[in-house]
Amino acid sequence: MPQEVDLTRYIPSMAEVDGAVQPVLIPERRWYDALLSGEGDDPIERWNSKVFQDLNSPTASIDCWTWTASLSEDGYGEFSLGGQKARAHHILWALEHGSPPAYVYGPNGWEKVHLGHLCHDRDENCEGGPQCLHRRCVNPEHLALQSHSANVRSGLSGEHQRRKTECPSGHAYALHGFTYTDPAGKTRRYCRPCKSGQRAAQFVGSRKSMEVAA
Repeated sequence: MPQEVDLTRYIPSMAEVDGAVQPVLIPERRWYDALLSGEGDDPIERWNSKVFQDLNSPTASIDCWTWTASLSEDGYGEFSLGGQKARAHHILWALEHGSPPAYVYGPNGWEKVHLGHLCHDRDENCEGGPQCLHRRCVNPEHLALQSHSANVRSGLSGEHQRRKTECPSGHAYALHGFTYTDPAGKTRRYCRPCKSGQRAAQFVGSRKSMEVAA
């Protein structure tokens, strides 16, 4: 989906996104300034001390570099620098390529940019989500800038959901499924019997609340 962007808050530049050089917008980041200046202790030495680099890495791919310190709620490594919390996988990548852009200008206007994990995209067995071990990988060779739409397409969590033939209750989507596109443009799939059951439970609950109030 195209984004409404306040252009005055970003630095215009060019970067390779989705494999092609495109116009991007880069925000000012205190952590990036601190990284370049070496503010405080040696940030790279401190970053390295929190990374497990081994061919027998405990992450899903053998050549992943595993972040061993704190994680965000969505499963990405966190690294404090310049008074900010940065995504751990951004640090070494930014040292080589510069501060990651926030938006890219594509056919439909400005779109968010992600520093995506190629190791995740290649893993057909990973279901994605906060428990995805690839999110802890900080190997810069496993990273690439992706537009939001490309990131969603390449991420196998969505593909994994699309491959499902039954809902969690065991109803076949071919017989009982329907799709709905929400106001944000995201298409969702539902099971009619389960959705009807949820509505019935909500109705009964509201009736009981009314009876108690009466």
